[in-house]
Amino acid sequence: MGVVKYLLDRRTVTVRIGDSRQAIGTLRRFFKITELDEERNAELEAADGIRPSPVAAMIMDESEFALASDPTTPVRSHLVLGWDEGMGSVTDFGWDFLPELGYAVRDPASGEYTLFELRNDRLLYPVDDGRARELGLLDQEGHPVRHGQPVITECENVRPFLDKYADADCTLSTGVKETLLTVIDDGKLPPAEWYIGRKPREVGCYPPGSPRYRPAANDPTP
Repeated sequence: MGVVKYLLDRRTVTVRIGDSRQAIGTLRRFFKITELDEERNAELEAADGIRPSPVAAMIMDESEFALASDPTTPVRSHLVLGWDEGMGSVTDFGWDFLPELGYAVRDPASGEYTLFELRNDRLLYPVDDGRARELGLLDQEGHPVRHGQPVITECENVRPFLDKYADADCTLSTGVKETLLTVIDDGKLPPAEWYIGRKPREVGCYPPGSPRYRPAANDPTP
Protein backbone atom coordinates (compact mmCIF):
# COMPACT_ATOMS: atom_id res chain seq x y z
CA MET A 1 0.00 0.00 0.00
CA GLY A 2 2.77 2.48 0.85
CA VAL A 3 2.98 5.32 3.33
CA VAL A 4 0.85 8.36 2.43
CA LYS A 5 1.66 11.97 3.25
CA TYR A 6 -1.07 14.30 4.53
CA LEU A 7 -0.43 17.99 3.96
CA LEU A 8 -1.45 20.83 6.27
CA ASP A 9 -3.83 23.18 4.47
CA ARG A 10 -4.24 26.89 5.10
CA ARG A 11 -7.97 26.34 5.47
CA THR A 12 -9.12 25.92 9.05
CA VAL A 13 -12.36 24.66 10.54
CA THR A 14 -14.08 25.55 13.78
CA VAL A 15 -14.68 22.68 16.19
CA ARG A 16 -16.74 22.90 19.33
CA ILE A 17 -14.80 21.49 22.31
CA GLY A 18 -16.84 21.63 25.46
CA ASP A 19 -18.28 25.13 25.76
CA SER A 20 -15.70 26.74 23.46
CA ARG A 21 -15.19 26.92 19.73
CA GLN A 22 -11.64 26.45 18.49
CA ALA A 23 -10.10 26.92 15.05
CA ILE A 24 -8.01 23.91 14.03
CA GLY A 25 -6.09 22.99 10.90
CA THR A 26 -7.07 20.60 8.14
CA LEU A 27 -4.98 17.83 6.59
CA ARG A 28 -5.54 16.72 3.01
CA ARG A 29 -4.29 13.51 1.45
CA PHE A 30 -1.16 14.25 -0.60
CA PHE A 31 1.02 11.54 -2.15
CA LYS A 32 2.84 8.38 -1.14
CA ILE A 33 6.34 9.17 0.06
CA THR A 34 7.69 7.14 -2.88
CA GLU A 35 5.88 9.50 -5.27
CA LEU A 36 7.50 12.73 -4.10
CA ASP A 37 9.38 14.81 -6.64
CA GLU A 38 10.85 18.31 -6.74
CA GLU A 39 7.51 20.02 -7.36
CA ARG A 40 5.71 18.09 -4.62
CA ASN A 41 8.59 18.70 -2.21
CA ALA A 42 8.08 22.42 -2.83
CA GLU A 43 4.48 22.02 -1.66
CA LEU A 44 5.72 20.30 1.47
CA GLU A 45 8.10 23.18 2.17
CA ALA A 46 5.25 25.67 1.72
CA ALA A 47 3.12 23.75 4.23
CA ASP A 48 6.02 23.80 6.71
CA GLY A 49 5.91 27.60 6.48
CA ILE A 50 2.29 27.97 7.62
CA ARG A 51 2.36 30.19 10.72
CA PRO A 52 1.09 30.18 13.31
CA SER A 53 0.74 26.42 13.38
CA PRO A 54 -2.64 25.16 14.60
CA VAL A 55 -2.79 23.39 17.97
CA ALA A 56 -4.66 20.51 16.33
CA ALA A 57 -5.47 19.34 12.81
CA MET A 58 -8.35 17.37 11.33
CA ILE A 59 -7.89 14.63 8.73
CA MET A 60 -10.24 15.40 5.85
CA ASP A 61 -10.63 11.68 5.07
CA GLU A 62 -13.76 10.30 6.68
CA SER A 63 -14.25 7.46 9.13
CA GLU A 64 -17.55 6.00 10.31
CA PHE A 65 -18.48 5.41 13.92
CA ALA A 66 -21.83 5.48 15.70
CA LEU A 67 -22.75 8.02 18.35
CA ALA A 68 -23.39 6.69 21.85
CA SER A 69 -26.77 8.44 21.65
CA ASP A 70 -27.67 6.41 18.53
CA PRO A 71 -25.47 3.30 18.43
CA THR A 72 -27.19 1.76 15.42
CA THR A 73 -26.45 4.56 12.96
CA PRO A 74 -22.85 5.26 11.84
CA VAL A 75 -21.98 8.90 11.18
CA ARG A 76 -19.18 10.48 9.21
CA SER A 77 -16.34 11.60 11.43
CA HIS A 78 -12.84 13.01 11.07
CA LEU A 79 -9.83 12.08 13.20
CA VAL A 80 -8.32 15.08 15.03
CA LEU A 81 -4.59 14.99 15.80
CA GLY A 82 -2.57 17.12 18.18
CA TRP A 83 -0.16 19.29 16.21
CA ASP A 84 3.37 20.67 16.62
CA GLU A 85 4.52 24.22 15.93
CA GLY A 86 6.33 24.34 12.59
CA MET A 87 4.97 21.02 11.36
CA GLY A 88 3.55 20.97 7.83
CA SER A 89 2.77 17.34 7.12
CA VAL A 90 2.29 13.91 8.62
CA THR A 91 2.13 10.36 7.30
CA ASP A 92 -0.45 7.70 8.00
CA PHE A 93 2.34 5.54 9.45
CA GLY A 94 0.98 5.68 13.00
CA TRP A 95 0.30 9.38 12.30
CA ASP A 96 3.99 9.96 13.14
CA PHE A 97 3.55 9.69 16.91
CA LEU A 98 1.07 12.59 17.22
CA PRO A 99 -1.68 12.06 19.82
CA GLU A 100 -5.22 11.34 18.64
CA LEU A 101 -7.47 13.89 20.36
CA GLY A 102 -10.83 12.57 19.19
CA TYR A 103 -13.16 12.73 16.21
CA ALA A 104 -14.92 15.75 14.76
CA VAL A 105 -18.50 15.20 13.64
CA ARG A 106 -20.31 17.76 11.50
CA ASP A 107 -23.88 18.71 12.31
CA PRO A 108 -25.62 18.77 8.89
CA ALA A 109 -28.12 21.34 10.12
CA SER A 110 -25.69 23.95 11.47
CA GLY A 111 -22.55 22.91 9.60
CA GLU A 112 -20.66 23.03 12.91
CA TYR A 113 -18.18 20.39 14.00
CA THR A 114 -18.16 18.96 17.52
CA LEU A 115 -15.35 16.96 19.09
CA PHE A 116 -16.24 13.46 20.25
CA GLU A 117 -14.24 10.90 22.19
CA LEU A 118 -14.02 7.35 20.83
CA ARG A 119 -14.19 4.98 23.80
CA ASN A 120 -13.48 1.29 24.14
CA ASP A 121 -16.99 0.33 23.08
CA ARG A 122 -16.20 1.97 19.69
CA LEU A 123 -18.89 4.58 20.19
CA LEU A 124 -18.49 8.36 20.07
CA TYR A 125 -19.22 10.45 23.17
CA PRO A 126 -19.34 14.27 23.09
CA VAL A 127 -16.44 15.95 24.88
CA ASP A 128 -18.01 18.35 27.38
CA ASP A 129 -16.14 21.11 29.17
CA GLY A 130 -15.16 19.00 32.17
CA ARG A 131 -13.96 16.12 30.05
CA ALA A 132 -11.96 18.49 27.81
CA ARG A 133 -10.09 19.75 30.88
CA GLU A 134 -9.65 16.23 32.23
CA LEU A 135 -8.08 15.19 28.92
CA GLY A 136 -5.89 18.30 28.94
CA LEU A 137 -7.39 19.69 25.76
CA LEU A 138 -8.39 22.99 27.39
CA ASP A 139 -6.81 24.94 30.23
CA GLN A 140 -8.82 26.44 33.10
CA GLU A 141 -9.49 29.58 31.04
CA GLY A 142 -10.85 27.54 28.14
CA HIS A 143 -7.82 28.03 25.90
CA PRO A 144 -6.62 25.09 23.79
CA VAL A 145 -3.52 23.23 24.98
CA ARG A 146 -0.98 22.08 22.40
CA HIS A 147 -0.20 18.35 22.33
CA GLY A 148 2.45 17.43 19.79
CA GLN A 149 4.95 14.64 19.38
CA PRO A 150 6.43 13.09 22.53
CA VAL A 151 10.13 13.55 23.20
CA ILE A 152 12.77 10.82 23.17
CA THR A 153 13.75 9.85 26.71
CA GLU A 154 16.10 6.93 26.02
CA CYS A 155 18.21 5.79 23.09
CA GLU A 156 20.51 2.87 22.48
CA ASN A 157 21.96 0.71 19.72
CA VAL A 158 22.53 3.36 17.05
CA ARG A 159 23.69 1.44 13.99
CA PRO A 160 24.28 2.04 10.26
CA PHE A 161 21.53 1.17 7.80
CA LEU A 162 22.34 0.96 4.08
CA ASP A 163 24.89 3.62 3.14
CA LYS A 164 23.45 6.90 4.42
CA TYR A 165 21.15 6.09 7.30
CA ALA A 166 21.27 5.32 10.98
CA ASP A 167 18.75 3.22 12.90
CA ALA A 168 18.27 4.05 16.56
CA ASP A 169 16.24 2.15 19.15
CA CYS A 170 14.45 4.86 21.12
CA THR A 171 11.94 5.13 23.94
CA LEU A 172 9.46 8.00 23.80
CA SER A 173 8.04 9.92 26.75
CA THR A 174 4.78 8.00 26.19
CA GLY A 175 6.63 4.77 26.98
CA VAL A 176 6.43 3.59 23.37
CA LYS A 177 9.58 2.01 21.94
CA GLU A 178 10.37 2.81 18.30
CA THR A 179 13.22 2.37 15.86
CA LEU A 180 13.84 5.78 14.29
CA LEU A 181 15.56 6.41 10.96
CA THR A 182 18.10 9.23 10.59
CA VAL A 183 19.83 10.42 7.42
CA ILE A 184 23.55 10.86 8.05
CA ASP A 185 25.13 13.44 5.77
CA ASP A 186 28.78 12.90 6.65
CA GLY A 187 28.81 9.16 7.23
CA LYS A 188 29.24 9.52 10.98
CA LEU A 189 26.69 7.92 13.28
CA PRO A 190 24.99 10.29 15.73
CA PRO A 191 25.74 9.53 19.37
CA ALA A 192 22.88 8.03 21.34
CA GLU A 193 22.73 11.07 23.63
CA TRP A 194 22.01 13.33 20.64
CA TYR A 195 18.52 11.82 20.43
CA ILE A 196 17.58 12.46 24.05
CA GLY A 197 15.16 15.35 24.52
CA ARG A 198 14.37 15.67 20.82
CA LYS A 199 11.12 14.79 19.09
CA PRO A 200 11.05 12.11 16.37
CA ARG A 201 10.60 14.72 13.66
CA GLU A 202 13.74 16.50 14.89
CA VAL A 203 16.05 13.52 14.35
CA GLY A 204 15.45 13.03 10.63
CA CYS A 205 18.91 14.25 9.64
CA TYR A 206 22.35 14.39 11.27
CA PRO A 207 24.38 16.50 11.91
CA PRO A 208 22.15 19.41 12.99
CA GLY A 209 21.91 22.13 10.36
CA SER A 210 22.02 19.71 7.45
CA PRO A 211 19.62 20.42 4.57
CA ARG A 212 16.11 19.19 5.21
CA TYR A 213 15.69 15.67 3.90
CA ARG A 214 12.80 14.52 1.68
CA PRO A 215 12.55 10.80 0.83
CA ALA A 216 13.12 9.94 -2.80
CA ALA A 217 11.43 7.15 -4.70
CA ASN A 218 14.26 4.69 -4.07
CA ASP A 219 14.60 5.44 -0.35
CA PRO A 220 13.33 3.03 2.33
CA THR A 221 9.91 3.71 3.80
CA PRO A 222 9.46 3.89 7.61
